[in-house]
Amino acid sequence: MDTIESFHGDPKIILDPQRHTDGVRAFMDYFGLPHKEPGLRFLEEILVQFSKIPYENISKIIKLNNLWDAETKIRFPEEIIDDHISYRLGGTCFSLTFFLQTILTLNGLCCYPVMADMRAGRNIHCCVVAMLGNSKYLIDPGYLLHKPMEIHSEKPRFYRTEFHGIELRFDSDTQYYNLFTFDEKETKWRYRFQDMPTPPEEFLKHWYASFWKPTLHGILLTKVTQEGLIYVHKTFMRETTFQGKRNINIKKNYHAVINDVFGIDPRVLEQGQAALEENLTKERAIGLFPKKVGGLRNETQ
Repeated sequence: MDTIESFHGDPKIILDPQRHTDGVRAFMDYFGLPHKEPGLRFLEEILVQFSKIPYENISKIIKLNNLWDAETKIRFPEEIIDDHISYRLGGTCFSLTFFLQTILTLNGLCCYPVMADMRAGRNIHCCVVAMLGNSKYLIDPGYLLHKPMEIHSEKPRFYRTEFHGIELRFDSDTQYYNLFTFDEKETKWRYRFQDMPTPPEEFLKHWYASFWKPTLHGILLTKVTQEGLIYVHKTFMRETTFQGKRNINIKKNYHAVINDVFGIDPRVLEQGQAALEENLTKERAIGLFPKKVGGLRNETQ
């Protein structure tokens, strides 16, 4: 098996969904999605298939290792779908958000990305807002929300997944929407965002900044199943359902578990682990010492 290769695209990076028709066509063909009239049902069908692409940072760690100082280290839709088909990989919130924005746009659905603040910092998360008629819907491919959740400024919205509930509240004083998750035991604030499109240049700036965040200091994977959520951080795995959580140490059979749960070949995982160690060594050499991982996946699960 070949290792994951570096993607060498246009050296002048421009975030334009119209440039990625090949990636969208490959996604639609692979998941057997026929083109239909834009609408809520079609949006839901797209999201059901898109949710099969996992959140993982292995591909991003490898890309950073291959193209440390290059602008081309960001992963575009063609690369994401190719890596998913070949290696069962996915992406992190920025690559997944732009890919989903591209898929929806090229299927005639109006949408735009928004930046979000979390406890670990400002503008470190992102998601998509889709417009259908007079309604707007939040979609978060890099977090936990793979179904459209209507945005309404006058009353809270509730949504239940297999593993927890989600509440969206609007704060009229700050003009921010706040997203909370809850289960049978507790409610937690996750992030906030304003319903304002993020310009491509600004989105790209935050995307590049994400390569130097603590979330790349350990391997992270997340997958939604019919039973709930599976989350892996380093050698720790957590299975979450609405009723509770179960923590498992997978150190002794790490590669086998990742392969069984996510379908990722052990050789790809080993490539990611080697790239991670090299990246951390480089960061230490230039004074970027690893800190406790927080933010998108470690803090929110």
